[in-house]
Amino acid sequence: SAAVGNLYWAQPLLGIIGDDFSVPTGSTGLIVTVTQIGYAVGVFLLLPLGDMVNRKRFIPGLMFVTAVFLLATSAAPTYPVLLGTLALIGFSAVAGQFLIPLAGDLARDDQRGQVLGTVAAGIMIGLLFARAISGVVAEYFGWRAVFVMAAVLMIAIAVVLGPRLPNLQPRAKVPYGQLLTSVLRTITGNRTVQVTMLIGASAMCVFTMFWTGMTFLLSSPPFEYSVAVIGAVSLVGVVGALAGQRVGIFF
Repeated sequence: SAAVGNLYWAQPLLGIIGDDFSVPTGSTGLIVTVTQIGYAVGVFLLLPLGDMVNRKRFIPGLMFVTAVFLLATSAAPTYPVLLGTLALIGFSAVAGQFLIPLAGDLARDDQRGQVLGTVAAGIMIGLLFARAISGVVAEYFGWRAVFVMAAVLMIAIAVVLGPRLPNLQPRAKVPYGQLLTSVLRTITGNRTVQVTMLIGASAMCVFTMFWTGMTFLLSSPPFEYSVAVIGAVSLVGVVGALAGQRVGIFF
């Protein structure tokens, strides 16, 4: 969940980042856009490798790479550089997505649905939690401290998680180009996959538009709330997600 949460550290901070770089309000939306584009590219180019790499090494390694990009973001001297490092964060933030099929491979048949649901819920909670924490940290320490904190968190998780991941044997190697082509064939030739992707994309668009719009609304006149208050609003979402996960597991 922390890996995917890296996509959302900046969302409550659009106003103060824009002010720091003297960027018009309308242009700060690019912060969200480039991060999500980087993530989409990472999902397409990296995630298909999940069955062919040693995930015990690959997942922590990708987390270390993300930490480097987070630190680069914290030190970004200009707005274009910031957008570039955010895109790289999005690209490498797919580490969390590698854990979903890994959990499915390790779970028993009668537990697989519950295990995958728990992992997916953890990812959702992580992205909401990132929004809540970033606003509070930025209020007292500045927006750059948020990305330093996130980098330290990723390094700590990689160090703790690495030894605990099972050392599963990779599956048979497939040429990389052929692997990507097979993904495209699956999308174009399977109606169920197309519908599922459309539903998922629509849900993510609504989610992103809502929280980005909420950030602009609360930070602008007549409200002009601080990023800490915006983070508190996000925290309500975290509590709701936790409650929903709890009820789902209970039933």
